[in-house]
Amino acid sequence: MAIELSDGGMVRLAVPAGSATRGAALTRIFALRGSPGWIAGSSLREWHYDGVIERDGTLYLVGPRAPGISVQDALDRSAEGGRPAALGLVSRLARALLQLAESPAGWFPLQSDSVIFLEDGDVLFLPPAVDRELREMRPFEANRETFECLAHPDLAGEQRAVFFLSAVLYRLLTGTFPFHGDDPEVLHSQARSFEIQPPALLVPGLDPEASEMVMAGLGRGRRGPVRLAELAAAVEGWKSSELVRASTEAETKAVREEAETRKAAADRTFRRRRFWQRNWRLVAVIAAAVIVLGAVAGTVLKNVLAPRVTRGFPPARVVETFYASMNSLDHTTMQACVIGKAGNVQISETMTLYVTSRVTLGYEGRSSILSAEDWDKAGRPPLAPPTSLYGVTGLSLSQEQGEPSPIFLASYQKWNPAPREADSPTDSPPLSEGHAVTDRVWLKRDGGDWVIYRIDQVESVQLPAPQTAAATPVPNPGAGTR
Repeated sequence: MAIELSDGGMVRLAVPAGSATRGAALTRIFALRGSPGWIAGSSLREWHYDGVIERDGTLYLVGPRAPGISVQDALDRSAEGGRPAALGLVSRLARALLQLAESPAGWFPLQSDSVIFLEDGDVLFLPPAVDRELREMRPFEANRETFECLAHPDLAGEQRAVFFLSAVLYRLLTGTFPFHGDDPEVLHSQARSFEIQPPALLVPGLDPEASEMVMAGLGRGRRGPVRLAELAAAVEGWKSSELVRASTEAETKAVREEAETRKAAADRTFRRRRFWQRNWRLVAVIAAAVIVLGAVAGTVLKNVLAPRVTRGFPPARVVETFYASMNSLDHTTMQACVIGKAGNVQISETMTLYVTSRVTLGYEGRSSILSAEDWDKAGRPPLAPPTSLYGVTGLSLSQEQGEPSPIFLASYQKWNPAPREADSPTDSPPLSEGHAVTDRVWLKRDGGDWVIYRIDQVESVQLPAPQTAAATPVPNPGAGTR
């Protein structure tokens, strides 16, 4: 964090760079101390560190004095009743970022302790090249609230800046960060897919449009991506409006109860996704063993060399095929619908259940996984343990953008085996759970075929659990036995 130090009778801005005994680790930082930062506002000009000093065994990079407060300080003060003033600072930051975007500075990662609101109304961005090296030197705990809780691991450019500002606004409005975790992997996974609570559910009486704007900036809104200029204009308007209206005790209670219910559902969903993400390699090993034993060995090379099964499909049919294939545990067809990392969680999940189904079928002559589509067509009868559901029902698509860069909203009910709670008896039957899900799906052409290259979850709301029955289930040879 930037502080002020006296150097030769002059007050200087100083940033700790580490222990003076770690010379080798500091080499890259000192080599970068001439890299520019920027001051934006009344004009755009460079700012540089111009020296190094030592105090009590710690080395500091120093530069011209820059009196003001950092974004981190502004957030801390907002928790003490300074929300209106903090909104004004966020508006100033958004305008400064727009100014930088049109300059050689461009876009770069932001952290809350290296952006300083100067007393003269300008905004100082400490040199990002140096910030990057300092983050890599510091422990995760030192970066968690200044960078990791405010950053998205996959975004770049304008959308990364919008995400940062939206996370700052979430913290400012609710008093808490949208994402929490004890290591970078958890935080990154949450930034990608965790179902966070809308600010309006945490702050009764909050303007719903402001809540929706923040959620959209975090990639969770019902609308498309937010532009920085749009977010800047919204924040400017909030400064002079009644952002939080008084609410009755009954309204406050209802909002908080809904928030608690949605949070519990979001935590369960996130734990389940983390399980699949952490165990996909083990699942792949098991799947490979099944293949070697003869389950699908004869088709592997053929599938690799053959054209995609989606050859000639229009974009909407590719999306439909991806989701429908979950019902038959057809992870191979799902893979043909995507490219890159799109759908990795869903494909790994489906592959795991396919292997589980095959093993159970081999040992017991039946599968314990029931197709959600078949269950739905049968009138949703009670499920007899150990049968559990997997798949998609009620899929509907709405097109947000046409070719050549199609975007769809996919709404559906997702059913899957519920994760066993930590205090559940080990012999308790597996249950099923459902969520009403909305995804935003992006497609592009690859080798002449339409493929999905990005899937973002927009919303996930837990549904009532399916009814269960005590009877022994009837064998289900149709599920997972393709």
